[in-house]
Parts: sequence; C-alpha cells; structure tokens
Amino acid sequence: MIPGTLCDGRLFDRQARRLRSQVQVVRVDWQHLQQAADPIDVLLRRLPPRFSLAGFSLGGLWAVQLMARAPERVERLALIASNAEASSRRVARRSARLWRLWRTRGPAAVARVCKPAYFHQHRSRQQHARLVKEMALATSTRVAKAQFDWAGHRPDGLQVLARTSAPTLLISGALDRLCPRALQQRMLAAAPTAQWAELPRCGHFLPLEAPARLTRLLVSWLAERSPVSLENILDHT
Repeated sequence: MIPGTLCDGRLFDRQARRLRSQVQVVRVDWQHLQQAADPIDVLLRRLPPRFSLAGFSLGGLWAVQLMARAPERVERLALIASNAEASSRRVARRSARLWRLWRTRGPAAVARVCKPAYFHQHRSRQQHARLVKEMALATSTRVAKAQFDWAGHRPDGLQVLARTSAPTLLISGALDRLCPRALQQRMLAAAPTAQWAELPRCGHFLPLEAPARLTRLLVSWLAERSPVSLENILDHT
C-alpha cells in the first residue's frame, strides 16, 4: 500500500499484519523516493516483475500513475479513499495553502487543520489524533513540499483507468469529504469493470476508522488472484 499525504506505514499496521500471511508485503518509503528526479521510475526498478498496488488517498493517485507507466506489470489495483482526477485550480490552491501553512506554522498545524476532514466519527478523531500528528512530524519538509506540489499539479488518471484490464477495487467512506461519492462514480464510469465498496458511517481515513472492514476487503481482493501470480501490497515504513 502506498500511503497518503503526510502519512507513513503506521497507517497500515492492521492491514499489513493480516496480509503478510497471504502475500509478500513491500513497504514504500516516501522519504527515499522523493530523493530521486523520477520517483515512479525508482519504485518500478525496486519492485518485482509483477505486483499488485493498493494506494490510500494521494497514494492511490500515485498508484494510478504507476499503472500508466507500466500497465503490463500491475496485476491488481485497489484505490482506498482516493480518486483519479487531474488537478484543478481549487486543488492547486488548497495544496498551496497547506504548503504555506507548513512553512509558517509547521507540520502539526497542517495536521490539526486537516484532521476534521479526515474522520467522520468524533471518537476516531480523538483516538487517532496522536498518530496523525506523529506521521506529519515524521515527514521531512522536502517530502511534504514534493507531495503538495504533485497533488497540486497531478495528471489525469481517469483515462488510465479506462485503459486498464487489471482487476480494480475502489473502497471509499460514505461520508468522506475529501474523496466523496461523486469522485468514486466518475472512476466507475471511466472503468466499468471496476468494483466499488462504500463503507457506511466512515470518513476519509479508512485504514484507521474502519481497519477490520478494509482488511477484509483487501483479503478478498487478493484471494481472487491467479494461483501462479506474485502479489505485493505496497506499504511505507
């Protein structure tokens, strides 16, 4: 699994523990990738010839671009609380605002501003506030800038989904304010063979807010593979 903005592999602890009994788990490190001029190319060189991709939020957008670069190598694709939209003026302005906030007040301020949109349940927001803050603090300034810049200028991924023949699973929260139902439906329209699972009473941070339900979906997604294929869930440590 590829984590989202200002996140690391701790986000996927519950899923990784369960999936290790089923597949080899490869953890992607944003910190190392962002040192390269072409991080997607670096990641493709490190991965085995065939793999599956599961990306959360910004990680899902990255997964789509990995698919665009090497479609013949991707066996399955799971987009968790994500979308495939190209950047827009609104998205670019939001990314620029968050980067300015990072520079002037630091990562904890960014996490605090974003947190209300991350969780639907107040209890989950309180329960995971510390982890969200710690992951933001662990993100280097260089990586944060690269993430904000890429999010604000990202290419269109809907055409990539329209061309893919890989089994695709969309997982979203019914009350996600960042990647709402309309964006999931646009991906379904682009890739009619994709499957969509919408989790009720959930917001954006599905790996934390609905860890068991998300894990079950991913286990089923991987269990449907060909017995001779090599599957990898990409996680950041």
